[in-house]
Amino acid sequence: MKIESFDHIHIYSKQPEEAANFYSHYFECEELYRKKGTGGSRIFLSLGGQVIVIGPLPSDRAAFSSVGRDEHPHQHKIGLDHFGVCVKDLDAAVKELREQGVQILAEPVKGPSGISYAFIAAPDDVIIELTQYGVLPKIFLKYKKVI
Repeated sequence: MKIESFDHIHIYSKQPEEAANFYSHYFECEELYRKKGTGGSRIFLSLGGQVIVIGPLPSDRAAFSSVGRDEHPHQHKIGLDHFGVCVKDLDAAVKELREQGVQILAEPVKGPSGISYAFIAAPDDVIIELTQYGVLPKIFLKYKKVI
């Protein structure tokens, strides 16, 4: 199967408005639109050209459970481990976020591949990886735009 493109990240939030404000304030996300549903509104944001959907957890789902082959196997409730955003200057980004009160979970690390990264906390126990690309092995150049 060939994937045409990355589509979106969907985050279930205890407080969707506050979560959307976090992403808008710290990452300059643009609100694309809102979709009203039975459990409340879903807020669609653009983050670096990608879509993040933030909405309330539907009332018929438990906050925590494991993925299984039940009636709705695609509707796991555990959430996501993390998602990554690319920055031009990792140290400057971490410093800026720290000064604004964002919790830094892991200080910048430079990996052997030339990729540097750090992790920060976002609402609803979401973790964001800040990534800075250095000199990449040739294979990465096919898949990743070097900034």
